[in-house]
Amino acid sequence: MPNAQALFSHLGEVELVNGRTLTNKQVKDADILLVRSVTKVSKELLEGSSVRFVGSATIGVDHIDLDYLESANVAFSSAPGCNAEAVADYVFSGLSYLYMTKKIQWLGRKIGIIGYGNVGKTVYARFAQLGCHVCVYDPMKQNEALSANFVSLEEILTCDVISLHAPLTQNGDYPTKGMLGKNELSKLSAGVAIISAGRGGVIDEQALVQCHQRLEGDIHLVLDVWDNEPSINQELVSIVDIATPHIAGYSKQGREKGTWMVYQALCQHLELDTVNVNKHDAISAGYFSSFDIAVDFPQEEMLARCIHAIYDVARDDARLRYKYRENKENNVFDWLRKHYVERDELNTCFVSKLNSTALNILGAAGFSIDIDKN
Repeated sequence: MPNAQALFSHLGEVELVNGRTLTNKQVKDADILLVRSVTKVSKELLEGSSVRFVGSATIGVDHIDLDYLESANVAFSSAPGCNAEAVADYVFSGLSYLYMTKKIQWLGRKIGIIGYGNVGKTVYARFAQLGCHVCVYDPMKQNEALSANFVSLEEILTCDVISLHAPLTQNGDYPTKGMLGKNELSKLSAGVAIISAGRGGVIDEQALVQCHQRLEGDIHLVLDVWDNEPSINQELVSIVDIATPHIAGYSKQGREKGTWMVYQALCQHLELDTVNVNKHDAISAGYFSSFDIAVDFPQEEMLARCIHAIYDVARDDARLRYKYRENKENNVFDWLRKHYVERDELNTCFVSKLNSTALNILGAAGFSIDIDKN
């Protein structure tokens, strides 16, 4: 959680701990517990402790036992939407990689999105603004957003690009665990691109390996999340185009927004004013504030070059593969996350000196447009 010590230290003593190995003994005397998704917050962790507020700087809450927190009268807040822009950046960086390396064209194609939460909505909006034919599957949200093009899961499986942003659930009317299993993956056609940046376990990984074999490798895979994290399927890693360690939302600004949102919620819970700390101080500007583009490229190449100037997902893929070759131990996955070389979000960079059509495309893809220079 970036800036945690700086933001929260005026409220009390801040102790930094290992989120994956946190114990009941460590939290026994804590009043506030602040976590990310690697920490399982349950009765076993909190029982007998002084904790009265739990904050998770994440959009998902599948690592939190919400029923227990409610029964124990422990307040809770997360950070929905904090990394939506970052995950959308990841999706488009992955597609840009597929275009630059394999000439996979996706502009104007049929795009299917699974999951219509904060991230899914952001990804959906970008594709729609870029002129793609977009549809979404999310039976839990279908009645909440009539403006989106909701379709069946079977329809999603006919798309050229499938982008997964569903939470991991095992109960209820529409559990997502293994949602894309052997039966569903058998319906995919050659040439499909799948981007998984929601939760591991939504795809049956063994079935995905078999699907890759059935299509004789003519399937394009960009995977950020995995079943059984932090132990990941190395057979699957060997066949995907891009493999990353659950960092799609790890932009510098996205992580800072998560901490900031939890900080605001805690101050509200404690009935305190956020005096002397504002959003501008809590969230960083980008390293590249602007750049000019001197040449008009074909649309997909222009997008790829501009996106990769800010964030090239191939960097994270190369780092993962190198570290696993160097060290076969299970802590590689967590090490990569802990020592992640943070990137900026596309929206921190303004682009200029292009025709209006090109600027509109880049704006739709997530960049900020410098109107004054055009």
